[in-house]
Amino acid sequence: MKATLSPLQVKEFFFKKLKLEENPEGKERNNLYVDFNFVKASNGLLGVELTVKFNPRSKDALIKFESESITLFEIDQKLPEKQREKLLVINGLVISYGLIRGVVYQMCSVIPPSQRLLPSVNFKPLIEKKLGEKR
Repeated sequence: MKATLSPLQVKEFFFKKLKLEENPEGKERNNLYVDFNFVKASNGLLGVELTVKFNPRSKDALIKFESESITLFEIDQKLPEKQREKLLVINGLVISYGLIRGVVYQMCSVIPPSQRLLPSVNFKPLIEKKLGEKR
């Protein structure tokens, strides 16, 4: 079956900060902190600036990770503005976090593959809290 492309496409992804520590004798901890902002690049692309901290203060964690990244998207201009905004907020965050999870998985080298994935995130309460703060 032929797939339909999303009206939201990643055009650029980069890290402003990236730090990973592995401890094969460490314990599995799940202290995850996420923050985000929406950005507009000089080339007009809209994007997500995403900060992720995983076990930042744990001394005996299997994985400690910190990053600040930017994902820039091309959004189909034929869509109404409200729909474009919604795509960026919901899908943009999920896509950005998915890219980060993949990078962490690939960077880990001394811990088993089954323990390399950052946990999944329910972005809905984070979005509601963040957007509620701006009103």
